Amino acid sequence: MNKGKENYQNIPLPDGLSNAVQKGIKKGKRHMEKKWIAAIGTLAAACVLGFVVLRVLPSDLRTPQEGDAASQSRMVPSDGQTPEAAAFTATENPDDASAASVSPEDSAAAAENTAPSSIRVYGTVTQIENGQILLENDEEGAAYPQILLNLTDDTLILSGEDCSQKTLSDITVGDTLYADISPAMTRSLPPMANTFAVFCEIPEDTAVPTYAQITDISTGDDGYLRITTDHELILIPGEDTIVLSLDGMDTLSVSDLAVGDTILAKYQIMTMSIPAQTSPEEIRLVAKSSDQTAEQAADSSDTAAAPENISSSIRVNGTVTQIEDGQILLENNEEGAAYPQVLLNITEDTLILSASDYSQKALSDITVGDTLYADISPAMTRSIPPMSNAIIVFCDVTDDTVIPTCAQITDIQTAEDGQVTIITDQNLNLLPNENTRVLSLDGSSELSISDLAIGDTILARFQIMTASIPAQANPEEIRVAAKAGDAQTSSVQ
Repeated sequence: MNKGKENYQNIPLPDGLSNAVQKGIKKGKRHMEKKWIAAIGTLAAACVLGFVVLRVLPSDLRTPQEGDAASQSRMVPSDGQTPEAAAFTATENPDDASAASVSPEDSAAAAENTAPSSIRVYGTVTQIENGQILLENDEEGAAYPQILLNLTDDTLILSGEDCSQKTLSDITVGDTLYADISPAMTRSLPPMANTFAVFCEIPEDTAVPTYAQITDISTGDDGYLRITTDHELILIPGEDTIVLSLDGMDTLSVSDLAVGDTILAKYQIMTMSIPAQTSPEEIRLVAKSSDQTAEQAADSSDTAAAPENISSSIRVNGTVTQIEDGQILLENNEEGAAYPQVLLNITEDTLILSASDYSQKALSDITVGDTLYADISPAMTRSIPPMSNAIIVFCDVTDDTVIPTCAQITDIQTAEDGQVTIITDQNLNLLPNENTRVLSLDGSSELSISDLAIGDTILARFQIMTASIPAQANPEEIRVAAKAGDAQTSSVQ
């Protein structure tokens, strides 16, 4: 060990490296000075915006709702992130106990929310090749430090300034991009996902519009129209809200919008309530729900459409730092972890299993300092740390243990040569072979592939997989965690 360290320290440095480091330090200092100046300017602008919004927004946006601690706390500027991303970067108010703590009931309610159809990522282009863009985010703690954007024929490339159409040739290495991607990603490093929309030519003083789907349109008791989206965001159009076609050539009205439509909403501020609310400056209609339904029907037999499925669970792992009231605080010290901390809410349906042999365990078998892998609901509270219902928790984790993938079967296909493909909601296709064992959860019953059905929750163990979309693997073992319709499966859904 000491010899290796000595050799490492004696590696000769390339010529000019010292000068490059010094230049980098000076550049960093100038960058920090600019950030301080920008921060002061932003603070002043926020004060002005706060005064304006009290005059412009409807009364229910200006007045905190009874019992809603989050909406009583503050208004925040939008930087183009989705409300989910903004919630992770918000600062917790230590003086507001009700906003800082979330009950298991709140978590259970959060689990019932529909997961967003897209995720907002942003960063700097580091590579462009074969219709794919490697995006790198230097922000500490970013959910996706690196991500490979897979551009398809349906990907929109728009100017962040005026939403005008652009092409891949308009993007170069070093550009800053905002992208809305499918939640279904490969498990490669970096992860890869199909891209719905890419915003380039990002202006410094303008918010990038939010890409979302409309899930409900209703009129409140106050007479204001409310457009609910799949991003925990409610749009309340005002007299000054402009509704346009995507290219801005046609002026539309709010009555032209319908549930299922995909839109771009531009706004400067939003409330921190759950869901967030805002009065948009502009709404652009990206696609009608009928158009999307037709496209999805046309692609139903194409595996390329699989990335648009939404996973029923998210895998997190880390060290247990606290156990209290049926909840486990998990901390991930890995740099760039999607969830540096997450509060696992253990319910009656949560499976606690030994990672070595799948034997049933109890919460009392877990102690502070243990390493856990957990599959949790994608629906989380907006507390810091976020809390989510735990579906499966794996304990007794050793360095050489391969943690099985928890997934739901969405389709089973058989090719002409007899090869069975098990398609799952984790953007993973399983291709069992003659060596694949199918077992009950406890391993006491030997099953077969024919015993598997769409909707079943399974645990698939494999050593390697492809980096394709969707990923493919030959599983060594498949265990049935729950049959379709069982309590465990229902809790996943």
